[in-house]
Order: sequence, then structure tokens, then C-alpha cells
Amino acid sequence: MTVPWVEKYRPKRVSEVIGNKEAIEAFLNWMASWEKGRPSKKAAFLYGPAGVGKTSLVIAYATEKGYDLVEVNASDWRTAEKVKAIVGSACEFATLDGMRKRIVLVDEVDGIAGQEDAGGIPAIRDAIEKTKVPIVLIANDPWSPRLATIREMCEMIEFKHVPKNLIISHLRKICALEGLECGDDVLKAIAERSNGDVRSAINDLQALAMAGPKIDGSTLAALGYRDRVKEIFSALVQVFHAKSIKDAWASTENIDVDIDTFFNWVLDNAPQQLTDPEDLERAMDFLAKADLYFARIKRMQRWNLLRYAVPLMTGGIALSKKKTPKSFVKFSFPQKIRMLQATKHERDLRNGLASKIASKCHMSSYKANIEMLPFLSFIIKNDGNIANGLARFFELSESELSYLSGKPEEVKELKVEAAKPKRKSSTRQRSEASA
Repeated sequence: MTVPWVEKYRPKRVSEVIGNKEAIEAFLNWMASWEKGRPSKKAAFLYGPAGVGKTSLVIAYATEKGYDLVEVNASDWRTAEKVKAIVGSACEFATLDGMRKRIVLVDEVDGIAGQEDAGGIPAIRDAIEKTKVPIVLIANDPWSPRLATIREMCEMIEFKHVPKNLIISHLRKICALEGLECGDDVLKAIAERSNGDVRSAINDLQALAMAGPKIDGSTLAALGYRDRVKEIFSALVQVFHAKSIKDAWASTENIDVDIDTFFNWVLDNAPQQLTDPEDLERAMDFLAKADLYFARIKRMQRWNLLRYAVPLMTGGIALSKKKTPKSFVKFSFPQKIRMLQATKHERDLRNGLASKIASKCHMSSYKANIEMLPFLSFIIKNDGNIANGLARFFELSESELSYLSGKPEEVKELKVEAAKPKRKSSTRQRSEASA
């Protein structure tokens, strides 16, 4: 595979974008107002689920109408200075030949987050106010309070999930162009699994095509687990089958999962996907270097180091892979995430306990978790007589006291009081207050 099919079959004309006819019409009307010199709003905000054609529409329009497209990923340009240098310059200055029209596309606007981004959003707002060309913002979720001032300046255009029948028809055309033999039942299953996401459906089809030109039900079963919301599978396909650093790096665009979690997916699946020992050795070396950057990012809050960690994690795989596997290998769920899911209840219970202890003892939750929890657990395990007193003071539930005691069968014998302490009668409260 030299080119991911999502790029190979990306629409070249607006008429090739499937679904979301109302959103497409709204975008065309907005662009028409720009071309007439009377834009209703200087910027348009295209929002909705991933993989439904938001970015493809803008690219297709620019290609078809002869616009110079300046495409920027907002999550890569977090500081005000960088936003001004890239977006601001593109909005205020003409093209090199001074003749062509321009559209500025700012993708993943909702990806701007964290302390470093304090000036990023105001810089985008300033660019919209001063722009001389159309600005298109794209996001999956535009409703963050931080984006409120930007929303007010934009033509809001909503995109929705693409209907299943349109996805099936689109997949059928790709099969014909690629020479694939794929029954309608399989195409229907892929469309249903995609949950209205055209990009994920195409990625699934390309992954299945690796097994051979004939795709049937048994081949479909090889896809295994896939988180539709976070698009993990699609991103993994792009990482492990990319032919360049750029294509592999693009796998992290529009993925609704933190990059640290995605690292665990890549790390756990590398041994299965890279069967050649030398390929795996090179890949693990790149992943080890990426892990060092992630550790530094967490320790020092240096989020600008993501520019090194992410290419190593994704592009490193692309550079490492020299041999293509003979058959499709399904992706597996990372052991670390399995462990975190298995212990979620215990961690939630422990965090709730730490919060209650911190409130009563006037300390941080972290300190309560590390220092006070083991101390209270030791007391309760060795002196059941004071368990009720501690339960009332810290307002512990039965499950919390059970966790601290380590002996669930004995908790009920302690006759634990309700989580909330007994309320005094109003008469007694008044008498105590007057005293």
C-alpha cells in the first residue's frame, strides 16, 4: 500500500462529498457571500463527528475553484506567536503570484488545550477580525467554553453521521476500482461498524483487503476489537501500514483519545504487527525514545516536546517496517488499559476515600492517598471497636469501610452508620447556638 485509501479516494470535487447535503449547501452559500465581497461572517466553523467530510469538503472546494489552500492543524500551533505567524500571515498577505484566491483552514481547533495555549485562541480570534480571506475552522466538539468568543464570530455549520446506504455505495465503488470481490453483506457490516464515519469504513475496507482480493465473513471477523468513538483501529492501520513519516504522523489527527493512551496501543501491537525481528528492533528503539519524551513532558509539563515524541512514535514505525506481513493480523487490546479497566472500581473507591479524608484533615488528596489511607486501614483492621467512630467522622459508606478493613464479611457486623452523619434536631441546634 503506497497511499492510504482515505487519501487516494478523497473527493476532488464538492459533488463527490457524500452525505450532509444541508451542511454542504450552507458552506457553499457562505463562500458565495465571500466571493461577492459581502461575507455574512468572516469565518465558518464546521463541526461534527470525525470522518464525515468536513476537511474533505474544504479541500475539494479549494481544488475545484482554484483557491490556494493554507492548511494548519491548531493542535500543532499552540502559542499565540505561532498562530499569528502562520494563520495571521496567511490571512493578511496575498499569494506569491498575487492572483490566486486563498482559503485558510484551521483544523482541530478543539485540540487547543492546556496552559501553553493561553494565547492561542485570542490569536485565532484576532486573525478572524483582521482577515482578508475566508477562514474555515474545524472541530469535532466546538462547545468548549474557551471557544465561545470564536463561535460568535463564525458561521456555525453542523455535520452529522453519514447514512449507512451512502457509505455502502461508496465502498462498492472503491471495491470496483481496486478489483476487490466483496459481498453486500460484508459492505453492510463494515458500514454498520463505522457508525456513520466514512473514513473509518474506508480504513476497515483497506485493512481487510490486505488478506486478499476476496473479502468474506471470515475475513471480516479478523478486524476484532475496535473503539468506534476514539477511532483507535483506523489510526493503528495508518501507523503500521504507512510508507512515510508524514502519513504515519497524520494518524493522530482527529483522534479522540489522549496521545499517551494511543502510545500504549502502538507499543502493545508492535510485536504482532512487525513479525521481522529486525523491523521490531528498530521500531522498539523509536518507541523507547518517544517514551523518554513522554516522561519529560509529564514531569516538566513541556507540551511543546510532543513535536518530537509523536513523530518518533508514529513515523518511527513507518521507517522501521521493511517487510510486509503475508496476512492481516488483528489488533489487540493493550494490557495496561485492560488492567486499568479491571481496577477502575477500586481506583474510584480509593480516590473517593482520599477526597473525604483530605476534606476532613485539611490536606491534599494526594497526601491523603499516600499517607492517611494506609494509616486508617491499619487502625480499622486491628481495632474494630473504633471503626464506627471513624466511619461517622469521615462519612464512610459501607463499601469504603469494607475496602479499608480488607474483611468485607465483617463490615455488616460493625453496623456502619449512613454516609452522612446524623442530623441534630432543630430544637437542639437552636439551644446550642444560643449557648
